[in-house]
Amino acid sequence: MAIERPTFHEAWYRVAQLRPRLLTGVRIYRQQYRGQLWYVVENPANNQFSRVSEEAYLFLGLLDGRRTVRDVWHTCNERLDDRAPTQGEIIQLLGQLHAANLLYVELPPDSEALFSRYRKRVRREVTGYLTNLLFVRIPLLDPDKILNRWVGLLGLPFSLTGLFLWLLLLGAGLYVIIGNFGDLVSQSSDVLDPDNILLLYLSMVLTKVIHEFSHAFACKRFGRLNGNAGEVHKMGVMFLIFFPLPYVDASSAWTFRSKWHRAVVGMAGVMAELAVAAVAAIVWASTSTGTLHIIAFNVIFVASVSTLFFNGNPLLRFDAYYVLSDLIEIPNLAQRCRQYLHYLFKRYVWGLKRAWNPAFTVGERLWFVFYGCAAISYRIFISVRILLFLNDRLPDTLSVLVPALAFSALVGWVLVPLAKFLRVLATGTELTRNRGRAIGSTGVLALSLMVLLGFIRCPDYCRVEGVLEPVELSTIHAATDGFVTSFLPSRVAASPTGPPLIQAVNPALSSEEQVLTAGRRALEIRRRKALTREVAAAQILEEQLAALDDKIERVQQELASLSLAAPSSGTWVSPQIEYARGRYVRRGEEIGVVAKLDDLLVRATAGQNIAAMLVEQAEEGVEIRANGRPELTIAGTIEQIYPAGQGRLPSQALGYAVGGSVPVDLRDPTGTTAAEKFFEVRIRLRWDDSAQWLTGQRVVVRVRLKSKSLARQVWHYGRQLFQRRYHI
Repeated sequence: MAIERPTFHEAWYRVAQLRPRLLTGVRIYRQQYRGQLWYVVENPANNQFSRVSEEAYLFLGLLDGRRTVRDVWHTCNERLDDRAPTQGEIIQLLGQLHAANLLYVELPPDSEALFSRYRKRVRREVTGYLTNLLFVRIPLLDPDKILNRWVGLLGLPFSLTGLFLWLLLLGAGLYVIIGNFGDLVSQSSDVLDPDNILLLYLSMVLTKVIHEFSHAFACKRFGRLNGNAGEVHKMGVMFLIFFPLPYVDASSAWTFRSKWHRAVVGMAGVMAELAVAAVAAIVWASTSTGTLHIIAFNVIFVASVSTLFFNGNPLLRFDAYYVLSDLIEIPNLAQRCRQYLHYLFKRYVWGLKRAWNPAFTVGERLWFVFYGCAAISYRIFISVRILLFLNDRLPDTLSVLVPALAFSALVGWVLVPLAKFLRVLATGTELTRNRGRAIGSTGVLALSLMVLLGFIRCPDYCRVEGVLEPVELSTIHAATDGFVTSFLPSRVAASPTGPPLIQAVNPALSSEEQVLTAGRRALEIRRRKALTREVAAAQILEEQLAALDDKIERVQQELASLSLAAPSSGTWVSPQIEYARGRYVRRGEEIGVVAKLDDLLVRATAGQNIAAMLVEQAEEGVEIRANGRPELTIAGTIEQIYPAGQGRLPSQALGYAVGGSVPVDLRDPTGTTAAEKFFEVRIRLRWDDSAQWLTGQRVVVRVRLKSKSLARQVWHYGRQLFQRRYHI
């Protein structure tokens, strides 16, 4: 404990004689964090806040502008003993409050340097707003009076009754979305269409206005319940990647005593967006075309996707992050996670025994490790997914934005942190006594990482989707028009010698046969008479009889085909056959299939890049799992890869419209025409009698490729992505 909280500080003499005091008008609010009492210090003039412990609050309470810092510190030591703040903590507290404009103190020249790091932080924030053109906030108005006027009405949703109604609305919207999920997925391909960009932006502005006002009204309502006005004095425009969007400052919610009230204020925008998405889903399902239909879809896209992946996700520093940080009572969660990960690296890699540990309990250590790793991983994942989404959806005229954003991410996440790390390693004051070990351990770690990524071969896999189909399959089509009179039930055995699959009648054909038969009898009588009188006429009649016999034979064949027999032995499958009695079927209409269901194969689809890897690198065995049922697993062998690209999917189940992975042509109502050519891969199954597989079932096939290093795999897939986008 003495190492982590040294009592004395080398710069104490610079602040010991200062006589600071809190500014007039500063407000103090008490809050409970993890069973301990804390105090929130607020300056209403500039909406600045700072949270201090009970011991630090005692120290601040003794500062009156007449006592010196040294006298107050001695008094705290007498009253608090070991719980008294150390000299270093006092210096940090004074600098924190001074930077937040909560403390008045006349600083001599030699003390100015103590607070420079806090002023640097403020300057960085100001400079960041001015130089970062992708994220600039411009306050425009004070909405507090408007909020006070309408909070009685618009604050009602933030109650138990409002929560119940919100859940009902959310359930209705979810029901509509699930019922029309295929259409939603199909329409999503046009969300970044140039003709839709303006409507998409207007939908985003509308949604964000509701989002921000929800924060404001929730803050107002719970401010009144807490005996605090919940003041909201800043509202303006935020430029996000040059696009103006509204914002509101509801930071006064930090003063609420109840963390659940603070949580509702933090999540009010997310809840409002989900409610808007539910209403938009109902409107979208009720309309089929027109501007309202398009705007409703845009609102669904903005209010659901952005909410769930950004504002509603605690792994990103948006609304849900601050709510999580407040509920688990760990302020500055992300910053302390980074500090703790840095501490672990300094302590166990560089060997710094005096490294500062920001975690005070076992629970905080667990949160810092798991949340820190999860947040870093998710931020990388979501950034890559956004780049891929923009890469696929942006028009060619705007495609230059994707590599520009990728390069900026590379600079901001890799090059700049690497430069800072090397500077600390070379010149950092912490490493003065063991810089050699730090450089050596860092070099060993970097070399190990290079070997792991660049030289050690790791398994490489690719995945394709397919459907199960019988190896022996005969599709049954109606050979003649007719009305069905009887049929063989579906899912029963059928054979060429067994009962017919369907039995139909065609009164028109039967009548035609009778007419032709009667006409033949008349011609036969005329031929016989002609034989006794004129041989040439008899020969003509014989030719007419032969032609008539051909017609009669054709009609009789069509009548015979009204009774459809199975072409081979197998199982008769016709899901709609039970509704066929009395129905009129036309020639060529598909009735069902006869297949051997105990001998199935997988017909999978693969894009050009994956097909090339399958031909060159695929191993013999593959692993097959049922989509949605991962417990069903079976092995298989690639039997054939058709070399020519195809455009017609083996099954509608593989298309986007019904949850598949293959983009389809939206102009095809059947959903089986692929948007791009694909290669068909046929895979023979190695049967496991305990597994239950069904024909037509969608499956995922994992194919093992030749082992390669991780660096080579990343390079390969990145190069393929670049080539596919820019057609190189």
